[in-house]
Amino acid sequence: MSSISRNFGIAFFSRAAVNTLGLIILAILTRQLGPEGFGQYSTIYAYLFFVSIAADMGIGTLLTREISREGADEARITGLLVTLRLVLIGVTTAVAVALLPLVGYGSVVTMGILIVILATAAQSITQVLMGVFQKHLRLGVVAVGDFITRGIQLGGLLVLLKYGMVALIPVLWINVVAEVIHMVITVVAARHIIPFHLKIDVVYWKGMLRSAFPIAASLVFTLVYFKIDTVMLSVMSSEAEVGMYSVAYKVLEVVIFFPAMYVGLIMPLLSKFAFRSSEFRPVFFRAARRLGAGATLTVVALVVFANPIIALIGDAAFSAAVPLLRILSISIGIIFFGNLFGSAIIALDLQRKGIWIYGCGAAINVLLNLLFIPQYGATAAAWNTVATELLVTLLMARLIWPAIKDRAARL
Repeated sequence: MSSISRNFGIAFFSRAAVNTLGLIILAILTRQLGPEGFGQYSTIYAYLFFVSIAADMGIGTLLTREISREGADEARITGLLVTLRLVLIGVTTAVAVALLPLVGYGSVVTMGILIVILATAAQSITQVLMGVFQKHLRLGVVAVGDFITRGIQLGGLLVLLKYGMVALIPVLWINVVAEVIHMVITVVAARHIIPFHLKIDVVYWKGMLRSAFPIAASLVFTLVYFKIDTVMLSVMSSEAEVGMYSVAYKVLEVVIFFPAMYVGLIMPLLSKFAFRSSEFRPVFFRAARRLGAGATLTVVALVVFANPIIALIGDAAFSAAVPLLRILSISIGIIFFGNLFGSAIIALDLQRKGIWIYGCGAAINVLLNLLFIPQYGATAAAWNTVATELLVTLLMARLIWPAIKDRAARL
């Protein structure tokens, strides 16, 4: 655990620097694009989030688990799963483009989606390789790649700002270039740790896809209640309100990376000790205590400082995002535990039993959004997120607790 804490500390401060650049980028975008333009920007990424999750299929999580097993052939496993991810990216991208005319977005948003698909594909390759760095406790390498990516984005944005060319489409092209460079850096660094090569093994892929299906289904359901609110707002409300909600939600996305990063470091240990209860239980509960302390501090800070945080990110035009951030801060605290519980479900091989939990969360979230967004808009979307995260986290806790208790009883 000491090496994990050390790596988390390095990654934490590195990520803080990366997030600082990200917030500067966000502040420029909100001020230059305005609520409506930033709403279009957010709609584009919300739509493509579906593509990234569909391409994921749980492969990234499986990579972390499989190479963490004792005696695993890391190079072969990594090569096979990265190749599978490439195939899935091609399929999901084609489907996303084919469905685009049916969605009914305007020409600007449609063009933006077609551009950002390139960045989404690059991000998908980057994400699947995170398991390599997590398993070998090399998150410093990840932080360097993230910092370079944000630096490219900020540098390109400042050039556009200097020449008065900050508009949606040029900004999107800068993001594409940055993500492609990020992918190249990640692939080179991962191959230095595990010298993998692209491999095709249809039989192995079938086995992995069968194993991944519960994870993939869970991810799809998670996507529905994590991002569908933005998409539903874009259809049922104005682009300006989408912009308000997205600014507050962006803070959520930045903050929840830290518990996800910590749990990512814990995941190899949870997988390794899944069937050695004397070691699994202490790791799990030590992580839970640390996440609980972090969640408490985070929620209090966001509630107290919501006003200056939104003022820093946007200007007076985004003041309506302040109460939204205070509501969403509650769900942020819940997500701290949700990350740990979700990883424990996979490590304990309970993902098939967990599908119904995420499906229930997705169904409840969509229903609540349909009922309350038309009348209460973004405020309803924020409270619906809190309710959904609480429900899902409690159900996950109920699922994993008997498994932990049973394993402890066999000591």
